[in-house]
Amino acid sequence: MKQQNVLQGEYVDLVIVGGGMVGLMLAAALRHSGLHIVVIERAAYQPMMSMGLDCRVSAIVQGNVNILKSVGVWQYLQDKAGLMTSMRIWDGQEQGGIRFEAAEIGEDKLGILVENAALIQALQDTLKESENVELLCPESVTSVAWKRQGVEVSLESGRELNTPLIVGADGARSWLRQQADIDVFSRDYKQKGIVATVKPRFSHQNTACQRFLHTGPLALLPMKDDVCSIVWSASNERANDLLGLSDEDFLDELNLEVGAVFGGIVEVGKRAAFPLKAQLARHIVRPRLALIGDAAHSIHPLAGLGVNLGLRDAMVLAQEIVDAGKFEEGWGDMDVLTRYMKQRMPDVLMTMASMEALHRTFQVQLPAWIKLRGLGMKALGNAGIIKQMLMKNSTGIQIESNLQI
Repeated sequence: MKQQNVLQGEYVDLVIVGGGMVGLMLAAALRHSGLHIVVIERAAYQPMMSMGLDCRVSAIVQGNVNILKSVGVWQYLQDKAGLMTSMRIWDGQEQGGIRFEAAEIGEDKLGILVENAALIQALQDTLKESENVELLCPESVTSVAWKRQGVEVSLESGRELNTPLIVGADGARSWLRQQADIDVFSRDYKQKGIVATVKPRFSHQNTACQRFLHTGPLALLPMKDDVCSIVWSASNERANDLLGLSDEDFLDELNLEVGAVFGGIVEVGKRAAFPLKAQLARHIVRPRLALIGDAAHSIHPLAGLGVNLGLRDAMVLAQEIVDAGKFEEGWGDMDVLTRYMKQRMPDVLMTMASMEALHRTFQVQLPAWIKLRGLGMKALGNAGIIKQMLMKNSTGIQIESNLQI
């Protein structure tokens, strides 16, 4: 009698390694699909508190806000989100500032600002509505074996699973990506991003501000209750100096850079910092494996678009899995995963290239270049339809219209 190569362990339809924002988003998008989904997260998220708020904040563009609504997450998040109705960008003390208003593209906001802890909690609350999704936390994968028929997954608890598809949503240092022997293209900016919650003297009026300094961009992001989150990108040496200052001296340095914006900053909470790197996995799909979010790509945070790319990854992959089920395809097959890759790579590569170009543009400090840069920003601010097209693209509104499961 001919022996069959039978997979070991309990069958589940999908295993997601990583229970952060992007992994949870994929599970939330599929929670009504009827698939048995297991999300594995090594440890519960630990917020870094600053003035009572998680100082790690995500800027969610309007297109992805609409996606959060369609998936059912928004009902748990709307009371915790700060609105961004306008954005001011300027370069040093030059005349070439630019302002974006949501009303210019017929929207009530450009996006929202939300604590990472609040977004993760909202996604977890959404998943509680589904009996088909298991969130295992704390739990770890100890081994994974790819076979022709599926993937065998061993957990630290002793549980054994097999699945047609395993998804890596476990961050920039993805363990699963390493197990698949997938290397990355990497770019170290030799910078750190300093984050903290700050209190301005006057209301921010839902306006985000970003000033490009010669050491890196400094962003003031509007949160609820008229506080702001800052993301200050600076060279490693400069960042270390800033982190070593007292709160009073740090405020002096911060106000020196932001000037009279919102009447100045009067209070700063606990500060933290993280290294700034960009990377792209050499393969974001392999047979029975897909990478999403930072496991697949990470970018410089100067425009706050990183998490938005990850959320769109999750939605596109969810759509391909649902479509594969409808047409009786195996969602772990390369034909299906290649469709996911082909849909995502133009958005990812264009965004990464844009962020790199923007970074290089504002790093140059030659007087003639600074003047030309300022004139270019001023021209864009008066460009009418070109400015509107840029806003619709950067807010993800055009992309979001194609992401309805």
